[in-house]
Amino acid sequence: MTYLEIACRCLIGLTFAFAAASKIIGRGAAAGFVATIRELRPLSRGTARLVAAAVVAAELTVPALLLAPGTARLGFLLAAALLAAFTASIVAVLRRRVSVRCRCFGPSGAPMGPHHVVRNAVLALVAVTGLVAASTGPAPADPGALALVAATAGVVAIVVVMLDEIVDLFRPEGLSPRSR
Repeated sequence: MTYLEIACRCLIGLTFAFAAASKIIGRGAAAGFVATIRELRPLSRGTARLVAAAVVAAELTVPALLLAPGTARLGFLLAAALLAAFTASIVAVLRRRVSVRCRCFGPSGAPMGPHHVVRNAVLALVAVTGLVAASTGPAPADPGALALVAATAGVVAIVVVMLDEIVDLFRPEGLSPRSR
C-alpha cells in the first residue's frame, strides 16, 4: 500500500459514499433520483425504482470495499465499472440533446453536460490508478503523512461533489440553470 493508493481510496470512497447518501437522505431525494433514472431511459416506475436501488447499493458497496486493504482492488474495479456506466448514460443524454438534471450528488438544477463526462473520466482514472497502486509494497508508516494524504483527498472529494456549483459560478449571467 502506498500513499497514492490511500489517496485514491479516500477520494473514491468519500465520493461514492456522498453520492449514495445524497440519493437517499433528505426530503424527496430518492423520488428525485428515480425520476432522473426514468428521464435517462424510458422505464416503468417500478423498474426505475429497482435500477435506482441497485445504483445506490453499488455506490455504498464501493467505500465498504475500499476500507479493507484485502478488498480495495475489488472496490476500485467496481468504482471504475460504475463510472463507465454512468458516463455512457451521460453521453447518451448529450447525444439525444435532452435536458436531464444531474442527481449524482443529490438534488440539483444543473443539467447533465460535458463537465460530468470529464469528471467521471477523471474519477475513473483515479480508480484505475488506485487499482494499480493497490498491487504495490507495504503500508506507509508516517501518521502525519497519512493524515495529510487523507485530508487532501477529502478536499478534492468536496470539489468533485460541488462541481455543478463551481461550474455554475463561471457561467455567463442568465445561462445558469438555477436562474431559469
